[in-house]
Amino acid sequence: MLNTIYNFGASLVSMFITVYLYIYADSIPLMSLYIIVRIGCFPVFFILGNRLVKKYPFSLTYALGLSLITIALTFTLFSGDLLGNNPLYILLVAAIIGSGEGFYYFSQNTCNQIVSDVSTRAQFLACNGIFCNISSLLAPVFATFILSVYEDEMSGYRMMLMVIVAIFIIVIIMAFTINIRSKDEDIPLSVSFDIKDKMWNDHNKAVVYYGFRNALELNTISILVYNAAGSGGTYSRLQILFSFMTIIAFRVVGRLLNRDRIEMTFKTGVVLKILCLVILIVMPNTVGAIIYGVSNALAMVFYDNSYNFLSANIIGRYQNEMTARVVVRETYLSVARCLAMGFIILCYRYLPGNLYLQVSTLIISLAPIMVEKILIKYK
Repeated sequence: MLNTIYNFGASLVSMFITVYLYIYADSIPLMSLYIIVRIGCFPVFFILGNRLVKKYPFSLTYALGLSLITIALTFTLFSGDLLGNNPLYILLVAAIIGSGEGFYYFSQNTCNQIVSDVSTRAQFLACNGIFCNISSLLAPVFATFILSVYEDEMSGYRMMLMVIVAIFIIVIIMAFTINIRSKDEDIPLSVSFDIKDKMWNDHNKAVVYYGFRNALELNTISILVYNAAGSGGTYSRLQILFSFMTIIAFRVVGRLLNRDRIEMTFKTGVVLKILCLVILIVMPNTVGAIIYGVSNALAMVFYDNSYNFLSANIIGRYQNEMTARVVVRETYLSVARCLAMGFIILCYRYLPGNLYLQVSTLIISLAPIMVEKILIKYK
């Protein structure tokens, strides 16, 4: 329930906070820097969260994270003039949101790990994916209704932010019902960075490649789809289609995810993950965006679920230090995302026109090949 309702609010955030800030920034490199600052906060708050849950239940870190995200959104809602006069305030928003998401995703990823095991994990991931994508489906329907009420698109975005703040306040209240506690031994976090353990070292290499590609989904793809759509209304309707396709994909093909078929599902997902982004780059219009959405819906089931399944199983082998291992994984993931955004900025510096975005995006899109190649050995 917590994952689903949070995902409803987060879907609205991913759809509109990026576009809302992009309108003020009018710069993909600045939005890439926004992601670097936001994601750069994650490791610090993963580590702080890991220290807190040694004494307190996960409800505390859940609530702290959600509160910081709510503060960031409230600041964004009432600081339009500041953002317009000095887009660098966008980086302040990034720092506050990143701090909150660091606490929240530490809590969510660790609790997801704790409440499932090898025998139930595939079913848990499939059910979680279905419910979260139902909320992702409802989010753009709701957003389209809100935007249709306002003639001015920016007024619609501001109303959306008010609704998102209200949703996160509800989730904060729900967070206090989570009574899960860490059962890890008090092991120094440095032990979990052990690079001599081949399986763990391979796992972390795969996480870096996964994070490198995943960085595009934090803002770049949203901006590409928004530009292809041409308006906020069309963008919302496309998001409805994408979510609907993802739900169908989880329901119809999600049952294929198990240890016996993991090699097939993983490779299929890699092909789809690369293909969907190539189509969006080659066809930057509504048709291209639709084809991207359908392909990406299938890729999420095959590729992302396969990655999550294998990563969680590997972490599950380290009994009594799973929380620390999640912190290490998420730290590598954050570093990789920042590197990807830095690569986009570097391409912007040295490549002409919009060529930088096409080249950087296509190169980054190839990373799933390495993820599958490394992780499949541990099926």
